[in-house]
Amino acid sequence: MRKVKFGIIGTGGIAGLHAQAIAATRNAELCLVYDAIPERAAAFARTHHCHAVKTLKEFLASDIEAVTIATPSGLHGEVAIPAAQAGKHILCEKPLETTVSKTNELVRTCERCNVRLSAVFQSRFLRSVQWIKEAVDAGRFGEPVLAAASVRWLRTPEYYASATWRGTWALDGGGALMNQGIHTVDLLLYFNGDVSEVTGHTTRIMHKAIEVEDTVVALLKFKNHSLGTIEASTACYPGLPRRVELSGTQGSVLLEDDRILRWSFADEQPEDAEIRRLGAEGEGQIGGASQPLAISPDGHRRQIEELASAILNGEGLTTPGAEGKRAIELICAVYESARTGEAVKFL
Repeated sequence: MRKVKFGIIGTGGIAGLHAQAIAATRNAELCLVYDAIPERAAAFARTHHCHAVKTLKEFLASDIEAVTIATPSGLHGEVAIPAAQAGKHILCEKPLETTVSKTNELVRTCERCNVRLSAVFQSRFLRSVQWIKEAVDAGRFGEPVLAAASVRWLRTPEYYASATWRGTWALDGGGALMNQGIHTVDLLLYFNGDVSEVTGHTTRIMHKAIEVEDTVVALLKFKNHSLGTIEASTACYPGLPRRVELSGTQGSVLLEDDRILRWSFADEQPEDAEIRRLGAEGEGQIGGASQPLAISPDGHRRQIEELASAILNGEGLTTPGAEGKRAIELICAVYESARTGEAVKFL
């Protein structure tokens, strides 16, 4: 099997996870790395057995076919757009960008340049998530009633102080919701569909020195007429597993990290007992409640393998650019509502 040649832009903490994920794939190989600080790129290359280059121009002129973006969030577009224009396919860490307009520019550029853009939402590849999505699509919940997402995590003051971009509007794009909560927001939209109206409230309770929120709550009205909530924080000791809960007139499910803790439907099916058994075990992939990088690279591996297959065989993507921007649109609407004190309505 031919392997797609990958490069990594940026050598922050998540880049190491990208390198591990690429090394574990069957159809991709890590060939190149670039960082604005050449010494960091050189050290990363030695650790992960690839080559380093000193300039973005040299990186983009190489024969790599795909790029993973591991820079601070507010710099994603600055490197991903030139990469797309150079014909490189893109796997971009969450969020795609920090504003809706910058996200739209990135998505449109990839479409115009005919390159694949995969937004990193690795949780969609979990078997527990796929079981829930299949139940939603099969109508097993009946009429949707309530949908809730909860991310009660903990980050220390040292976490924010360790990198100057963290906790800033310009480079982080937001706080607990945009950085830590975005995966769970994506799952809420994946399961329950788009939102018609949102009201949000944000505050700083523990992390007074940062620009952005450390705690947020939002009330949602969905286009399917159900109601919902989002809560996210980086100030909750000791850091709890993230949760997504769905309830309808005919069924309810509770997802905690990658484990299904409730799977209850009025129309019991033969496979439900096995889903409950395996779902309760989980896959050991989700973490990060108190340690940002205490997560398995397997979710990234699955997503990188999908992108490589799409490049090689023309297959579709689970999280193309259009899907990647949905969570950003909702999160930015929460921030706008919190700023103005008014509900934000979607067309």
